[in-house]
Order: sequence, then structure tokens, then C-alpha cells
Amino acid sequence: MSRTQAEAAKAAGISENTLREYLKDKEFNERYRKACGDLLRDAAQQARQGISPALETLREIAETPGNPQARIMAARSTLEYSLRLTERVDFLERLEDLEKMQREAGQ
Repeated sequence: MSRTQAEAAKAAGISENTLREYLKDKEFNERYRKACGDLLRDAAQQARQGISPALETLREIAETPGNPQARIMAARSTLEYSLRLTERVDFLERLEDLEKMQREAGQ
């Protein structure tokens, strides 16, 4: 995934102007948004798979004497990342539902 339109255009082997033209196309935009949504959903699913091990790590740390600060930070980061992705996927799905309802109402 590219951080800028210039990077995306270069990766696709097209000019920035061509990319801008593509972005004006309704069908292209719909497919692009779907692809981005799919990537986000996949990342969220992978992150969700890390929630249980992260919780288990926190449980182990809570029950084990010592100072495992690095493990706590890693588990906390995994949980925070997973929750943020899940929230974004939920938001995306609600937005897609609203857009679908809007399209259907306009027909």
C-alpha cells in the first residue's frame, strides 16, 4: 500500500495525472474503496486473532512475580491495535450499509 498518490501511481506504472483521472471514475472509485475495505477487514481479522494470546500473556504476567514490562507493552499494543481496527471495520461496514440504503432509495 502506498502512502501517497505519487507513490501509488509509480507502483502502478502510471502517471499521477492518469491516477487522478482514474479517481474521477465512479466505477474505479467503488472498486478501489471495496479493495481498501477488504484489506482493512483482513487486517482486523488478523489482529483479532492476536487478542486471545495477548490476554493470555497479560494473565500470565499478572500471575507471575517479576517485572516483565516489555511483554506487558507488547500485549497492550496488540490489544489496542486490534480494538482500533475492529472499530474501524465496524464503522466501515455501517457506512457501506448506509451507502447501500442511499443507493437503493435513489433508484
